[in-house]
Amino acid sequence: MSLRLLILAMILALGLPSLPRARVARAQAPSSADTREVAAFLDAQPGPLKSFREGDQTAAMIIVSEADYYGLSPRLYLALLEASASLLSNPNPPQQALDQPFGTAGPNGFAAQIDWASRALRAGLGPYNAPPTLRFSDGTTLTLSLQQAPEGLAVQRFLALERSQPEWRTLVTRFNEAFQRYFNNQLPSPSPRPSGVEQGFLKLPWPAGVRVRHLAYFDHKYPTVDSGDDGNSYVVNYLGQGGVQYDGHDGHDYVFLDQPIGTPILAAAAGIAYARTVRGNGVVILHDSGYETVYWHLDQFAPIFDGRRNSDRGVRVEAGDLIGTSGRSGFVQGTPHLHFEVRVQGRQTDPYGWYGPGPDPCVQYRGCVESTWLWHPSLIGSYDFTPPSLGTLPPADTTPPLATLTVQPRADLLFLARFDGHPVQQVGQGFALVEGGLEYAAAREGQGLRVPPDAGLSYQASGNLSPTAGTILFWADLPASYPPGSGRSYLLATSAKPDDPARVYSGTLALHHEQIDGARRWNFWTSAEDGNRHDLLVDDMLAPGLHHFAITWEAEAGTKALYIDGRKVAEASALRLPAVLGERIELGRFTRGFGYSGATLDELAIFGKALDEPAIAALFKQGGPLEASTGALQHGPLQIDVNALDDGGEIVAVQLGIDGQWEAPQPYFDSYTWRIPPTRGPLTIGARFLDRANNSSTISATVIVEPASVYLPLLQAAIFDPRRSSRAQTQHLRYIPTLIH
Repeated sequence: MSLRLLILAMILALGLPSLPRARVARAQAPSSADTREVAAFLDAQPGPLKSFREGDQTAAMIIVSEADYYGLSPRLYLALLEASASLLSNPNPPQQALDQPFGTAGPNGFAAQIDWASRALRAGLGPYNAPPTLRFSDGTTLTLSLQQAPEGLAVQRFLALERSQPEWRTLVTRFNEAFQRYFNNQLPSPSPRPSGVEQGFLKLPWPAGVRVRHLAYFDHKYPTVDSGDDGNSYVVNYLGQGGVQYDGHDGHDYVFLDQPIGTPILAAAAGIAYARTVRGNGVVILHDSGYETVYWHLDQFAPIFDGRRNSDRGVRVEAGDLIGTSGRSGFVQGTPHLHFEVRVQGRQTDPYGWYGPGPDPCVQYRGCVESTWLWHPSLIGSYDFTPPSLGTLPPADTTPPLATLTVQPRADLLFLARFDGHPVQQVGQGFALVEGGLEYAAAREGQGLRVPPDAGLSYQASGNLSPTAGTILFWADLPASYPPGSGRSYLLATSAKPDDPARVYSGTLALHHEQIDGARRWNFWTSAEDGNRHDLLVDDMLAPGLHHFAITWEAEAGTKALYIDGRKVAEASALRLPAVLGERIELGRFTRGFGYSGATLDELAIFGKALDEPAIAALFKQGGPLEASTGALQHGPLQIDVNALDDGGEIVAVQLGIDGQWEAPQPYFDSYTWRIPPTRGPLTIGARFLDRANNSSTISATVIVEPASVYLPLLQAAIFDPRRSSRAQTQHLRYIPTLIH
């Protein structure tokens, strides 16, 4: 279908100037050849994008990489860039137009804005149960008609974000004009679905004999995982049955039981392969038949892609050729896995076919085509590559999410994990990444965490740890002896280059115990980007058992310090500290398979500033757990920090409530800002988390509303602003500890 935006604009809603009727065409997902096409198009325009680069990527590479990932046409991005910032026609736009071409409602940076637009456009394709209503910043609303192309709805919804209705009307008109001028109001038409293609052409995407678990299935109603909620909150797999993971999934996820990270990934069929690093490491293979296969979340690329990543130079591969290794790059939540996806001319299809009752429901979604069985007959009898008449389903997910809730968290506390039988943090951003089986044992407060040699636990560093300044403190139950091996046993570490073959490990901040040449020491070491390493050493005089550790740093002052049991035991100054740290904070090891300690950790806290010695001594001496909330609260917006983890996939929805009255479900975020009703006395603030199988967990905390002269008249829905990381202060509330149900 074409972008019939003029039909909506003039006839149905807007009263905008008429444009010629668009030609009928269908969007196709761009191949890597589109990089050349987009680059040539930009070269022909007077705008600055022909020479624009962000890092090592050109504007064309950024646009096509995102379009590849989301199955969108680059023409949508190009017309939007002209409509909102004149980046095609204006040779000298202001820097703001390059930094935020789609507006200040989104993130800063060209690539980040393209990604933001991609998510919004993909979500805007639907499906819809009812016509969507736009809500503008001037308080007006407008309901769109579904009698138009999905791309039209997607563009209009995106352009409405944080804009007034007059501003939106202007941009829709500019988009129509740009799309007509540059692309004749037409998206590329794909070739028909391949005919005469050998049914069953896909070979095994990993070596034979590897132990595999099928983690998540293609959702036939509907595959919209990269764009948000599909509106139905349930899954239909290729047998027409539910109770599997996970809602909206557009491919299949496979976990490698013996080696979650590092299992070889093979080309499932011959074709031209392209390596992409948008949304983590992935490979797209264009097959001669017209099909595409996608392999995502890779840890490493195969050497055949050296010098060709994010380029238009593909590599010819045959079935069984190595293309990379499994990993967790990109937006993996939970266990590292391979995301395997099949497309036909840019639209999703399930390689397991459709064997449910009636026609394949996925064809009702514009981004999908009817599925047929595509696995090669030679695989019959192995794993689950047997036609459904002989196959079986995995057990249904019956485990509810693990979750925590903190009302009005302390402003200086970035992260807090208590490890009371689970790894979900009490305060912080992102997800715990668990590899293998963790162990829990009695510690200072409740239970503590021990990471065995064959397991791993890490947390997102972004938002939880600042290289500028900070304090990390925790309790550790130290073993009588440390594991043999390198002589270095890590309590925690974060490194920008943990696998550096030169062993420089730039961008590292770590604390470990070392036994080298008969000496036993603690070492708080850092390594800057230029490889300038500093070891802050202190002799180990500690007996086995429970001890309190803290490390502090201030990059501008060039200082760092190590505290043990509330006392400063070592410090250094005039240092060059790392300006960039790793993506993950590893606990109980340095990296996979190296440096595990055998210590049991408890109550890990990270502050956004370097605490002084009296403050650290007070935290060491205080009884009871570290308080996550501010305590004395006053009137104003209420900040709610939530964290959740589900063993079968993502959290599909969160409901917030007061005294058992629940708001409508909304997407899961790390935090919400809420305004309380006009009342006084105790209120129970709750959060209900639902996973893909509709299992739920409910968490609550009680607050005491104290007298205030002014209250808002109504309870307002929770809102989330991804651009703001600061936590608002709420007044006239007193916190009572969190309860977990």
